[in-house]
Amino acid sequence: MRLRMAILVILCLLAASGCGASASAQDGYGPADVRFNQQMIIHHRQTIQLAELAAERTATAWVKELSGKLIAGDKADIEAMSGWLKSWNEQVPSEQPAKEGEELRAGPGFDRGWLTMVSEHLRHGIHMAEEVRTSGRHQPTLQLAGRIIRNQNAELSGIAERLA
Repeated sequence: MRLRMAILVILCLLAASGCGASASAQDGYGPADVRFNQQMIIHHRQTIQLAELAAERTATAWVKELSGKLIAGDKADIEAMSGWLKSWNEQVPSEQPAKEGEELRAGPGFDRGWLTMVSEHLRHGIHMAEEVRTSGRHQPTLQLAGRIIRNQNAELSGIAERLA
């Protein structure tokens, strides 16, 4: 009788602790979270490539400041998203050798072309973040998506002022 009771208690404790639950249920993430993080890592790497290009080719202080901000923020986001993917045993996208925006040449038209290209790129990032907010479950991913939406909308406002 005691043995049965001990086994029952152990089984109850295991069930309560979630040992029988899947990793997805335990961690609160799903396919939409995995897809978003993988795609946003690629998107952020493209943003970094564009920002590095601006840092090399612009003479405008505001564009240099924006590019530095984009690089720092996106590198931190990539670090977080890569950590989540690894903890879920999901693949982190590999580096991409292609350079974004290489067709933009330094000179008088560079800033306008770069700002136009970056604004389109940021709008796409906002769209991606909005999608995961409706289908994702992982709270840190949803918080990141909300921050991406806020930050990139603010950056788009600044870009629109410069392009006006």
